[in-house]
Amino acid sequence: MSTADHPQTDGQTERVNRVVEDILRSVCAEAPRRWSEVLPLVEFALNNAVNASTGFTPFNVNGLANPHVPLTPPRRGSGLSERGIADRLADISPIAVRKQVDDFVSLRVSVLCKVRDAMAASQDLQKEYADAQARGNVESVCRLQD
Repeated sequence: MSTADHPQTDGQTERVNRVVEDILRSVCAEAPRRWSEVLPLVEFALNNAVNASTGFTPFNVNGLANPHVPLTPPRRGSGLSERGIADRLADISPIAVRKQVDDFVSLRVSVLCKVRDAMAASQDLQKEYADAQARGNVESVCRLQD
């Protein structure tokens, strides 16, 4: 948590706010009257960007997949009609569903563990940087005799 008088307590939030502010400033410079129309695109771009601390996108962490963007549309002519899709769904066995659920849960746990470990490592590194730039420990500056 940070306060207005001491923003140094939460540098990560300050950094994210600065990035969002820079992006919004550039969007507003290009389309000052239409910024509200492009705001969802800005949100999408931020959620689809890889986080330096975790190595994952927010979309990937929350849904285990990155969404398809216009540059990666589904392929046309896959040969599946509505009937073909329905037939494939009807052929799914309970054992196959159980395996898919187990795989999904396993992948989810794996991703969350990787994110947790990456965030812990990043926090340790950020702490080292902050400690190196700090003015010193309060206890070493203010002694009881002073």
